[in-house]
Amino acid sequence: KTSFVGQEIFYYPKTESTNLIAKNMAMDGAKEGTVVTAEEQTKGRGRLDRNWLSPAYKNILMSILFRPEVQPSQVFSLTMLTSLAVVKAIKTITTLNALIKWPNDIYIGSKKIGGILTEFSAEQDRVNFVIVGVGLNVNFDPSIYPEIKDTATSLSKVLGKEVSRIALLQSILEEIEKGYNLFKKGRVTQIRSEWNTHSLITGKTVRITSFGITEEGVAESVDEDGCLILLDYKGKRKRIFSGDVSLKIDVNHITK
Repeated sequence: KTSFVGQEIFYYPKTESTNLIAKNMAMDGAKEGTVVTAEEQTKGRGRLDRNWLSPAYKNILMSILFRPEVQPSQVFSLTMLTSLAVVKAIKTITTLNALIKWPNDIYIGSKKIGGILTEFSAEQDRVNFVIVGVGLNVNFDPSIYPEIKDTATSLSKVLGKEVSRIALLQSILEEIEKGYNLFKKGRVTQIRSEWNTHSLITGKTVRITSFGITEEGVAESVDEDGCLILLDYKGKRKRIFSGDVSLKIDVNHITK
């Protein structure tokens, strides 16, 4: 059901990193929309080079190659549209309401189920290619892993039954293509508006730590560059470029 995203899919039972393979393919001239997927990654990474724990044959691990004609400052829109696509696909396939935690995490309730890792090659004023990696916990039980049992969950854990990874992957790719087509038409405001609607932290009091500095306030929105707009306790608005966000979440409002 897509015209270019996922028309070429490269499948690996085991690899170091789908993002790394996709980057190498991009440098070798691979087509836009090329997808790399794996059952297991030996060096899976999240943001800030954090390890991504994922047992084999349980989850979705994939990377998508884009070749947008944009400036580097516009790349975050691809993270936004991809996280939106994941949230919409989860709703379609499972009826669960997942939300996005700035800048790149997917949550159900108070626990993380996925993340987006965006990397790109660029000149000063133009992007050569963008690789967007998606890691999504589908059919494994994080509670058996001490290091993530309190912070992570999976779709099957929430639903009490397994989820078709193929159906979910297909739905994600379809939603990514829809979002990317909007992006290419310049409808970034629409993407950002939808993203803010599905944001876990919009309107909530948050604490953000970035480079050793902690800021507190109400998360108002995300701007066109992907910066979080924070209203601090003195009524001053600040643009936060990156950071780790913590907040208290009312689970009952955002699961099913």
